[in-house]
Amino acid sequence: MKYVLFLIMILFSSQAVALNCEKQPTCEELNYSKEDDPQCAEDGYILCPFDSQYKKCVNMDCEKLGFTTSDKTSWCDEIITCKDDANYTLCACALPRPEPCAVGSVYYANGTCSSVENYQGCGTPVGVVYYVSDGGAHGKVINLHDLGREATNKPFNSANPYDTRYRTLYWGYYNYDLERLEDYTSSNIVDKLKAYDEDLYNGKGNTDKILAAEKPNCSYEDSTYQYYQYCVPQAARAARDFYPQKELENDSKVGKGRWYLPALGELMDLYGYDNTQITSPKGKSGAKGNNKTLVNNTLDALKGKGVVAEKLTDSYYWSSSESSHNDSWLLLMDNNGYRNTDFKGNPSNCVRVSLEF
Repeated sequence: MKYVLFLIMILFSSQAVALNCEKQPTCEELNYSKEDDPQCAEDGYILCPFDSQYKKCVNMDCEKLGFTTSDKTSWCDEIITCKDDANYTLCACALPRPEPCAVGSVYYANGTCSSVENYQGCGTPVGVVYYVSDGGAHGKVINLHDLGREATNKPFNSANPYDTRYRTLYWGYYNYDLERLEDYTSSNIVDKLKAYDEDLYNGKGNTDKILAAEKPNCSYEDSTYQYYQYCVPQAARAARDFYPQKELENDSKVGKGRWYLPALGELMDLYGYDNTQITSPKGKSGAKGNNKTLVNNTLDALKGKGVVAEKLTDSYYWSSSESSHNDSWLLLMDNNGYRNTDFKGNPSNCVRVSLEF
């Protein structure tokens, strides 16, 4: 029995020696160093338990890392907080320095403008300026891409506004005269354009009137192309439902409800027109194209910088200006800038939406 106990004592003693003889990690393996860390606070080190010559930083110096306590919300797009002190922040992505808004300027979700050359990926471009007043303090913006939908018998989907499967919309309300809208006909529109008639430059007001109109009697079922031709104002409704991206849906400056279908005069401003040279109701008299060139150059440059943007195509664009119960005015954005009317049920015309600032 004594012999057995002696063997057990020897066995436990051997295991204890084996445990005590395991190799200890070195200070370097534990990420300690003899060198000073220039970003460490003066009292931010701990010493290695195996060799006091080695130390490790456990408390970073926010100021040495470039963090400050200043308010950066007005000019920074991405703010990082120092992990050791939430009062210190760092700007990881600075917005372009705001510039006076001018035709061709990038317009951002925060309501500022800059030249496209100054956009380096920070900030959220939502449009391009095509008209300014009061030295650039106010103006109008066109969105970055033609609106689209899934098919001719589908509604506009504000969650996917730039659906490229079918990049045109109906004006809608075909064979229905909206009493609140003035009918601009071949007999009066030349004089009205030359006089800068207010309603020809008030797409926001037009869109309000279109959407407030009493609905026509309509027997077509939803989800048919006739429904969108006759029964609803698809282009105006799409403009009012539009928002540039999901995060901006409820934004007070550029969110849903802020955009509208531009009037004919606003499309002419977008293109670049000299109204004094207009000689006929339809046609290209007065068209210069100077603004369109500036806007397209910016749209193309934004696309090259990774933004979802497309130049204005050489297509007809719907306006919110009505001509009759059957027709509305539109403008051709090619090299001619042709003014024309088309029947409201045509599925082949494009839509860009506008915003006032």
